[in-house]
Amino acid sequence: MAGPRQPAGLSFISHTCCGGVVLDALEKDCRIVLIEVDKGRRPQWLLPKGHVESGEPYEDAARREVSEETGIAVKNLQILAYLGKIDYSFPPVPRQELHRKTVHFYLMLAHDKQLKITPLTREEGIASAHWYTLEAAKEIVRYDGNREIIERAEIILDQLLTRRDSLDTPA
Repeated sequence: MAGPRQPAGLSFISHTCCGGVVLDALEKDCRIVLIEVDKGRRPQWLLPKGHVESGEPYEDAARREVSEETGIAVKNLQILAYLGKIDYSFPPVPRQELHRKTVHFYLMLAHDKQLKITPLTREEGIASAHWYTLEAAKEIVRYDGNREIIERAEIILDQLLTRRDSLDTPA
């Protein structure tokens, strides 16, 4: 039996990306970084992410992309956990292509809280980067997939804090 047919003249382009939910502290009341993307349409707040380079390990790609989009040096981004992936498609311009994107997200701890947008990041459409509480971030992110990843980060953060607190408590 044949698989689903591809519409005539339509090509599919796959993208693999990595990004992060970056914490400013390993605490319940921590904040995370969101970037403001403005590519001439309505500005939108998103989690930092970007394309994986050929042969690049996903964790390295996540740290590099977060660094490029926030200004936090790679050496100051510690990966704490894998948060999972989201998959989505978006219509292309021109309409003969359909882009399919898979984004792998990691929970990270920033050992430097200074955010910096450079001329290069501005060229890529990133207008700013700011720290937000988890609750505020869930309210302002544009896409449900970003919101789901932030919710996963909250669960993992809670588990990490519970584990840390149990280790700190004498038996």
